[in-house]
Amino acid sequence: MPVEHTPSPATLTSPALRALVTSIIDYAGLFPPARLPLETAIGNYARYRTEPDAWMLARFIIPVGRLGDLAPYANLFAENPPFRFAVLGAGGPNAEAFLQAFEADLETIQAFHRRHPGQVQVEAMEVRLPTALLGADADIARAFLDAVGRLCTASAPGLELFFEAPLDETLRGVAPALLTAMAAYNHEHGPRVGFKMRTGGTEPDAFPTPSSLAYALTACLRAGVPFKATAGLHHPLRRYDTSVGAPMYGFFNLFGAAVLVAEHSLDEATVRAILLDEDPAHFRFTPDAFAWTTYTVSPETIRRVRQAFARSYGSCSFDEPREDLQAMGLL
Repeated sequence: MPVEHTPSPATLTSPALRALVTSIIDYAGLFPPARLPLETAIGNYARYRTEPDAWMLARFIIPVGRLGDLAPYANLFAENPPFRFAVLGAGGPNAEAFLQAFEADLETIQAFHRRHPGQVQVEAMEVRLPTALLGADADIARAFLDAVGRLCTASAPGLELFFEAPLDETLRGVAPALLTAMAAYNHEHGPRVGFKMRTGGTEPDAFPTPSSLAYALTACLRAGVPFKATAGLHHPLRRYDTSVGAPMYGFFNLFGAAVLVAEHSLDEATVRAILLDEDPAHFRFTPDAFAWTTYTVSPETIRRVRQAFARSYGSCSFDEPREDLQAMGLL
């Protein structure tokens, strides 16, 4: 799952920072709290692609059912490189309904590619797991993944899939079998499937507890399953948001924890401490390393972990993350 299609950074930022945030933001301007009209959101994305900070930008997120709505903006796709998309799939409550919807979604993606040959690329689909699959054993989960994989092989061989499960009190019971099945599938077929973590929302109860998030992060790493995150990660560091009425996690907290777990095999308690840390002095970037307190990791390791494990996060704002980095003197 390579991190690619990114312009060279135009700034003299730390190599460790570049490694940590290159292609990290999937732009989700259509979704709350921004909820921008499609014309505005796709226009923003087209503009962001041309700006000096475009190296931090990854894909444009859109529901798969709205790909056809992009036809009026086809003139934007003439600019190289191809526009990169991640789509939200329809999903379904059980495996049968999910697979029917998934097959229809793949046909929609194929039609989108045919309308804009060489100009667009749907790289990933994010979709909630069928409710009936949560809690199933690893063999059942693997059979489901095999069925999904067969459909992809036939019509979308390069598509990455990120399956979402709730980060709540059920997670520790659900995750082991699910991640075992994902790891087995990826070992046999290549790194196609990953785990999607919902890290926030517009209401306080949309934010997972630090314990649940730390468990999900360490469990994915132990299993060798890549993850992407979504929601709530507008800022580098954890902070209280008055509009939501809850503290929001930061992308330094989450992705910094990910690379440090990979380097140092940190336990859940230490990961929780990283996720909860609001002190910018504890997060340092030098030419040779990223550091949190006494733990360090090299740019080379960060790049490797980002490519194989800590993929990206969805944000309805591209401006807030980069403005915060500028205010911190990092860009």
